[in-house]
Amino acid sequence: MPRTFKLPRLKAGMVAVATVAALGAAVPGAHAAGNCTHYGQAGYGQVFTDYNYSGDCWEFKIGTWTVFPVLVNHKVSSLRSWAAYSGQVVHLSGDGMTFDAGAGEWWASLPDWFNDHANAAY
Repeated sequence: MPRTFKLPRLKAGMVAVATVAALGAAVPGAHAAGNCTHYGQAGYGQVFTDYNYSGDCWEFKIGTWTVFPVLVNHKVSSLRSWAAYSGQVVHLSGDGMTFDAGAGEWWASLPDWFNDHANAAY
């Protein structure tokens, strides 16, 4: 008697694999677009033009004045940072407003009152 394959089960398995692959591709990587090459390293911060650490990224050393490039300027929507020492804070400023994030804070979405106003970090 010839062996038959159950196509619905095979098809469902292929759909599950494709779904997992698509979800994995949607998760932002450690090195997003831009100059973000110090993921997780103490003393660095990263801002992104889109929510949830996606879109264009710009990285800066915490405690230094940084002017974001045009591709990020006035488009900052999310932030993540890593402390080099206790008490290190990220200050984002723009349009007369300041947003402070403590060391090691991750903001997948900056508050509405500040979002899309930042143009520099120090």
